[in-house]
Amino acid sequence: MKGVFTEIVTETNKVNMLKTVLGEIKPILSGQIHIERFHDNGEGVDRTYNVYKITVDEQTYILKKSDDYEVEVYEKLLVGKNLPVPNFEGWTCFNNTKWILIEYITGTDLRMFKKDMAYRCADSLSRIFNMYWQENCFEENKLDNRFERYWKRINKRAECLKNESKLSSAYRVFLDRQLVCPRTLCNGDFLQCNAIDNNNHIILIDWAFAGIMPYSLDVARLISHGSEKFFPFPFYMTDEYREIFLKGVYDKLLYKPDYKQFIWDVILSCLNECIEFIERELNDKSIERDEGFTYYYKNAETLADIILNGKEQLNI
Repeated sequence: MKGVFTEIVTETNKVNMLKTVLGEIKPILSGQIHIERFHDNGEGVDRTYNVYKITVDEQTYILKKSDDYEVEVYEKLLVGKNLPVPNFEGWTCFNNTKWILIEYITGTDLRMFKKDMAYRCADSLSRIFNMYWQENCFEENKLDNRFERYWKRINKRAECLKNESKLSSAYRVFLDRQLVCPRTLCNGDFLQCNAIDNNNHIILIDWAFAGIMPYSLDVARLISHGSEKFFPFPFYMTDEYREIFLKGVYDKLLYKPDYKQFIWDVILSCLNECIEFIERELNDKSIERDEGFTYYYKNAETLADIILNGKEQLNI
């Protein structure tokens, strides 16, 4: 079995603690409570999350260990906006830890990406983008400070390229564009495992890394980590589906740059995705450079060649 799965929680202290947290958020619930914990072994390592599937009164919810920032994202940017996201049921602080309760979305994630998913992903993402689009990145009424934290992080990431002249030069182009690229509400981790195909609608989940960011980041993240060979990420993706998704997002945007600039922004952000996944190895030569490193490094070099040739050379 690969991918996301749940296991029943039976440990008494854990069950009692989770029941207490649930009662503080939604005290009207009563009756038999069934609790399962989420795991993911899609990359060959079993990851256990502080995320629980709670079934009570014939209703199912997600109870998730969270923080102030994710609570703010839901309350300030998502609640009541009719966006393709889970309903937010509330939050509490228990033993100095924030917990949120959200709607459980039935369906499957997008690891086995299909053609129809490309169209529907474009529709869902563009709906979010259109609501929060900011053409002027320096307008005073910013909704959060997410960009500032992101800017610090990617400048730190650039340091791993000090011995990679070509990648460093291309990454500099990416950095320069981030300061002026249009921004909107981004999920921040729009991978196939963070979206659910629910009744022919794509629902974006996990908003812990969300914020007002350069629009191309979510677009690039979805298309950068899948292949027809399922390696190095456990997502299936073809070039045809990438093209459908890209064209779909662009066509549905109410506010947008010209198409060449749109593709250029996505290319720049795809480079950032590749560098993120080889950053550790570039910083620490003692880490083994496996097939995953080779995959992303090769893709990064291909993207760098395109970037250093310049936007004018794009055949669009």
